[in-house]
Amino acid sequence: MKKLIFIAVLLSVSVFADAQGVYDDFIYTRQAVTERKVIDWPYLREADVMWAKRVWRIVDTRQKQNQPMNWPKNPLNVIIYNAILSGKLTAYRDDSLSGFMTPEEFRLFGAGQEPVKKLYDENGDPDDPTNVYYDTVQIIKVPADIKKYKVVEDWIFDKKESRMYVRIIAIAPMVPFTVAGQESGEVEWAWLKYHKDVSDADPFDVRSVLVNMEVFNRQNDAARLTYDDWFEQRLFTSYIVKEANPYDQYINQFREFKEDNLAALLEAERIKNELFEKEHDLWEY
Repeated sequence: MKKLIFIAVLLSVSVFADAQGVYDDFIYTRQAVTERKVIDWPYLREADVMWAKRVWRIVDTRQKQNQPMNWPKNPLNVIIYNAILSGKLTAYRDDSLSGFMTPEEFRLFGAGQEPVKKLYDENGDPDDPTNVYYDTVQIIKVPADIKKYKVVEDWIFDKKESRMYVRIIAIAPMVPFTVAGQESGEVEWAWLKYHKDVSDADPFDVRSVLVNMEVFNRQNDAARLTYDDWFEQRLFTSYIVKEANPYDQYINQFREFKEDNLAALLEAERIKNELFEKEHDLWEY
């Protein structure tokens, strides 16, 4: 009887840990992650903004530095997928965060029909054409389809503090898109608000979900980071695909870069270097 009670207690603890995104597989109780709260960004006056630039970038989880995002115990794609379906996150249709999708619309996004070969008689000859028929099954997107995330962020120079701030505005998981049975690149599955403002009517944001979700820490198992730390401390690697421009086009949509991937990559590096140099130039000014 005591053994059964002990097993029941262990199961209840493991279920609670899974729900919180924290795994107490240590010999001591860890509460730091579960008790964390979102720390609001410092107040920024419009009058203090001397320079600002909006950029779009891609975070590829297959790159070595980003592999902790695929940590099997708590992968980011599963966290986001479950949060949207449970209503903890609002899925928007575009990066302006205007129109939104219902959880069911999100789940069925990009769903398609695929023919499947079946047998009338399972024990019959599979090569007999009279024993074969075709049926269609619905293929829907799953968290494993998410390999990349698109991030919209603002780079802001505060002249009062003489420093550059980077503020993530929205994040979108990306999935392959299929047209007539052929993959035609990747698209944003949904856009998610990263940080809510005090005046926002929508109470849901990515940070409030990720602040209690652990991500693997390569340096110290006793001090695992949260995904909120991961993004706020910019521990990920990424590449820029767009900066604010009068045509609202991505780098690879411009005529000079459309057929030249190397030139597009060099242009992304130029924008990246310009962002880092801007803080020094404005501070000198």
